[in-house]
Order: sequence, then structure tokens, then C-alpha cells
Amino acid sequence: MNNLSRLFYIMHYLTMHKKAKATILAEQLEVSTRTIYRDIDTLSALGFPVYAQSGRDGGIRLLDTHHLSATFVDDEEQDQIILALQNLAATNLKSVTPLVNKLSSLFKKEVEQWIDIDFSTWGREDEAKAIGLITKAKNQKKCIIFSYTNGKGNKTTREVMPNKLIFKQNAWYLAGYCCVRNTTRLFKLRRMTELVISENDIDEANLIRDYQPEFSKIYVEFKIKNELFYQVKEDLLDIEIEQDSKYTIVKTWQSEGSWLTSYLLSFGASVEVVKPVELKEKIKEEVTKINQIYF
Repeated sequence: MNNLSRLFYIMHYLTMHKKAKATILAEQLEVSTRTIYRDIDTLSALGFPVYAQSGRDGGIRLLDTHHLSATFVDDEEQDQIILALQNLAATNLKSVTPLVNKLSSLFKKEVEQWIDIDFSTWGREDEAKAIGLITKAKNQKKCIIFSYTNGKGNKTTREVMPNKLIFKQNAWYLAGYCCVRNTTRLFKLRRMTELVISENDIDEANLIRDYQPEFSKIYVEFKIKNELFYQVKEDLLDIEIEQDSKYTIVKTWQSEGSWLTSYLLSFGASVEVVKPVELKEKIKEEVTKINQIYF
């Protein structure tokens, strides 16, 4: 258990019991009593009303005014902290739930679970497991090892220093420093298997703190039947339109990738690509393949 988790545990324990023996806390947290007293000094220095009392009836105590000072975290910030953690827990990162409960007790707030995110609606259950394992490795400052299959079906073994999890275009990605390629790469979680935590430590010098993936974009122009335009409006941002009695012409810049071809094909004969020519040809190829299968 790291320092921050220990401090939260001590505050939560004292909130529930008002008093504790340093030896009891040390046993529960698997540290020395000296470490516990250092933690008490840290909490006191941060402004928490916790103190150690000697004598027969002594121990570590918490004053009745044990709620967090507004000068440290005000009421609105407390709500935001708990809400943010709830949202994380809702994404199947269930390890966050105990921390939500501890903080709600510490802040003297009732928690209502109002958000629920089901990974199975858009992804796969193993993605949630992968996110949990990657998060654990990140917290332990360890690399991860996994088998990765690229878009062409080639499978390789990678060791990566996890840097950031990114949700983009209905899929999760891991941005991290690839120890095989010696550069920062983006890995799609759905293509990762046999994922384990490595014994090797993360070298923070190799991680780009403000990393943002670059998705190249292309200009796309297509026309779609008016009765289906509502769906495009929901799915795509930053679009310009021209409408007539039957069709809506959509002009937009979108990220390149096979998703765009699949997306436009999902409308069948109700959509016609105008630009670019390369995208029109890709759709023609897919339609030809479909004809060969069914006709």
C-alpha cells in the first residue's frame, strides 16, 4: 500500500473508531509503528485534526471536528472528487469503489451511484480486465508484456511502459513507450492478448506527459437521404451541410481509417460518396467483394 492509500486508511479508520493504537494500525497496514507515527505527523502538517496521546488511555485520536477544512477541499470540490471516482468505478474499475466509500465517510457525504457504464455495449468484457491490469501496472510503475496483432494480422510480443489510456472512435487505446521499437506507440486494446505485468520498471524519462495521438484527417464529402441525416448529425462533429428536397450533402474532415469506409457502407444505397476519389474506390472494392459473395 502506498503512502497516500495509508493516509486515507488511517483517516477512515479514525473516522469510524475515533481512536486507534499505533500497533494495531501498523499490523493492519503491514508497516512499522515508526511509519505510522510519521504518517500522523504528515496528516497533522496537512491540517488534519489528528494527534497522538501518550498514557494508559492514549493512542492516536481524531478530534470531533474531523471533516476536511474548506480551506483544503471545499464542499463543491469534495463532490467533484467523489463524482470523478464514481465515474471511474462505473467503467468497471471496481478497485476504485472502496476509495469512494472511504472518502464519502471522510467528507461526511452520502453517495448515490447514478452512473453505470457497460463495456459490453460497445466493446468486449476483456477490455475492462485489460484496463484494470494496465492501471495496476501504471500505479506500480511497471511495464506490461502482451501479444499484439496489427491490422494486417501480424502478431508480435511487445513490452511497453504504459503512459495513457485513450478512448477514441468507439475503441480503447494504450499510449506507451514500446521497448521493442524504442519509441512511443499507440496500441488498440482489442488487439492485445496474453497481457501480464512485467518485472521491469517504467523509466519516467521515456514517457511523454502531455502526449496526444495524432490522427491524420481527410476531407470527405457525401450525400445522404434526408430521412437518415439525423444519424449522421448524431455521429459526426464539425460538419457543413447543404440540403435539397431529397438529399443532404455533408462536408467534413474526419480521421482516416477503415472505420470511415465501414461507417458509410452501413447506410447502404442511401449514401453516395462524392470526395475523395480514393474513398469512393475503397467503397467500390468492398461492394464488389460483397457481390462476389452473395451473387
